[in-house]
Amino acid sequence: MPPISTRRFATAMALGVLVTVTACQKKPKDQPAASPAATVPAGPPPPLTIASTTADAQVNLTLPEGIKLYPELHTRLYNQGQSELTAFVDQAHKDRAQNSADGIEEPPYYHSIVWKISAQTPRLVSVYSEADDYQGGAHPNHTIETLLWDRNTRSIIDTQRLFQPNADFRTIDTYLCRQVEAARSKRAGEPVSQASSGFACPKFTDSRLVLIPAQAGGRIGAVDALYAPYDVGPYAEGPYEIRVPQSLLTGVIASEFADQFGGEPVAQQALSDPDAE
Repeated sequence: MPPISTRRFATAMALGVLVTVTACQKKPKDQPAASPAATVPAGPPPPLTIASTTADAQVNLTLPEGIKLYPELHTRLYNQGQSELTAFVDQAHKDRAQNSADGIEEPPYYHSIVWKISAQTPRLVSVYSEADDYQGGAHPNHTIETLLWDRNTRSIIDTQRLFQPNADFRTIDTYLCRQVEAARSKRAGEPVSQASSGFACPKFTDSRLVLIPAQAGGRIGAVDALYAPYDVGPYAEGPYEIRVPQSLLTGVIASEFADQFGGEPVAQQALSDPDAE
């Protein structure tokens, strides 16, 4: 990772330079049910990036250019990132000081958070983040967070609000499990069942969900379920992204949001394709 200069993290924090998450802790699958309506922040918007390097840790936060259209969300994600990165660097300093005292030599820690917008409709904005961090150990961690923004109320809403109360998701759950197995078998070059992997089949309502735009624009064409390493398989398999097509969603979308869905989805996925790398 390229070096970025900053000396004392406490000083950088006081100047409002730093940002975001303790990444080896598991992130929530979806944001809380609702947040109060936001007020438009006063003054200039926060930056889209934060970056700092100390002897103990390198951290950075990246927000998408399009987030500027939603000042409250922009400020929220920036402040959240700043707080979490500050905590990460503080912990890195303590951990590495103790390890050094114990005669343990290890590389500096690092934590990177990248937020992206997956879809926008007249009512909804779907965003997600991928975070990579190293805090010692055999390998870095990779985590995913999803968030749904209501443009009408200018607040975060629970993704589950998109679906009818008491909706039957069994067909979608079965589809998700079969698709994970298919993706795993493709990577392995031979059939591999979810049962033999030692991991349970995913549940749609427990998954991190992002909206995928329709080809015609302005609506949602599909919902993708994102799984970080360890969610549905071992670390070595990497993340999974499973697309739930419109045909399976038709019977479960809440009437409040039905007009936000329609049309065939774009081909692009949120996560990079591991088979293409």
